[in-house]
Amino acid sequence: MDAAADPQPDAGPLDGRERELKFEAHASALNRIGSALRKTEGAAKRGVATRLISVYFDTADQVLARHGVSLRIRRKGRAYIQTIKRSSGGVGLFDRAEWERRSRGPELALTIEEQALLGSILGREDGSAPLLQPAFTVAAKRTVYDVRRGEFAAEIALDEAVIEAGEASHPFCELELELLSGGSEELFGLARELFGLAPIRVSALAKSERGYAALGGSLGVPVKAGTSPIKPDMTVEDAFLAAVGDCLRQYRLNENVLLNGPDAKATHQARVALRRMRSAFSVFGAAVADERSLALKDGLKWLAGALGDARDLDVFIERHFADPDALAVDAGLAALGARLAKDRDAAYAAAAKALQSPRSRELMLDLVEWLALGAWRSAPETAELRAAPIASFAAEVLTKRRKKVKKAGKELETLSPYDRHQVRIEAKKLRYATDFFEHVFVEGGARKRYAAFSSGLAELQEDLGLLNDIATARDLTRKLAHGAVKAGDADQAFAAGVIAGEGQARAAKLLSAAARNFSALMKADPFWGRKTEAPPQVRTPDA
Repeated sequence: MDAAADPQPDAGPLDGRERELKFEAHASALNRIGSALRKTEGAAKRGVATRLISVYFDTADQVLARHGVSLRIRRKGRAYIQTIKRSSGGVGLFDRAEWERRSRGPELALTIEEQALLGSILGREDGSAPLLQPAFTVAAKRTVYDVRRGEFAAEIALDEAVIEAGEASHPFCELELELLSGGSEELFGLARELFGLAPIRVSALAKSERGYAALGGSLGVPVKAGTSPIKPDMTVEDAFLAAVGDCLRQYRLNENVLLNGPDAKATHQARVALRRMRSAFSVFGAAVADERSLALKDGLKWLAGALGDARDLDVFIERHFADPDALAVDAGLAALGARLAKDRDAAYAAAAKALQSPRSRELMLDLVEWLALGAWRSAPETAELRAAPIASFAAEVLTKRRKKVKKAGKELETLSPYDRHQVRIEAKKLRYATDFFEHVFVEGGARKRYAAFSSGLAELQEDLGLLNDIATARDLTRKLAHGAVKAGDADQAFAAGVIAGEGQARAAKLLSAAARNFSALMKADPFWGRKTEAPPQVRTPDA
């Protein structure tokens, strides 16, 4: 569809901002909240439920989506509203530039100003908008409540919606709290009231993002960490917000998969997201630590621990009980596998209980609120550091973390399992920091040095991780063997012994490989260089 200029006089100025909290819920939760809102102080229902049909537009290769832009025409009754939104990313709290005006109908017809706006955002040299076409449709039944309390005003929208993307349909329910006047503190206060009415969860996706995910077949499937959102022109504060927001998004998308049932890949990726988030708290600790940050990090540790048993059993079962032919000929191995399957079911049941708990849901809201309004964002003692360029800060962090790995891994092959585990922890911290700062250093040969350093670090971490898995498996096989002996089952006891022996045999080879990879990593040139201007110094304990 040609994005031709429309000279219509009601286009309006190209300015505006939308600030809203988004939550996901089941339809039953929306009904409970709607019933409660009719009795809530300062809340009033706005008319009857409205049917909204929104058609989103993009190029064939989705260039708008890649630049964080959404463009839709929404039909509400007989009226048509065209909206352009631009976001730098968000989870829970969506703070976006918004340009909205009435449209004459369902056909897309951009004004000259809108074409120039899109051309500028997309970096088109001629300043023109690209050729656009319908991408997907979102149909929603919306019920709206207005909340007014003094100077504070907000709109609460309860949406029962469905995405039509290609041949597929994806129903979902959403709750939006849009700030109309007053402060964000009051908006979060209202959200906490709603949390007490029904189980709702911080949303990781705007409707447009949900539509694109449905279109690409990635909605409701496990999600890996993508490329780092931290850019060279960011400040330390901007970089931290980008990093944690990215981790929070990855976690919530994988949590949604797990809420529908056990999934080994989603469990792994959810734990990766939580570890990345905790690492971000440590990496940026000097700039962001305040009275709430430690409690939030402890909450993330608890949540990762709640998924730990399920993940350990997934790894163990996949490694030793995935071959049906071996299970068919070894009665002891098959019996152990059956025992472990029951243990894994119990571990996933415990994990599901934790994910469904108020503590888990409220932790995500606490994080979103702290990222937006936490005391760290206005602390005078860290103001200079928060405003510092990310490059100098990143170089200092990476240099320190590399030194810690070098010190911990000295004479790696002679270390005890516990001390090797400490090397793994330090290597993992360096790995996450390396991934966070992937795009910060771009001059000279930085990209090639990054690729070599990151690859070497990944190999070392893989070796150390496998050694740790063997240590974990050793404890598990010991329990299995003890249980088998106690039950008088010689076949199970023998199978457990074989698994332990195989692990020990692999450990020696892995340890030699880890030592070689450690030596190579310590000889590799740091991709961040060695001479950088140090950022302002604010010392806090490395959490």
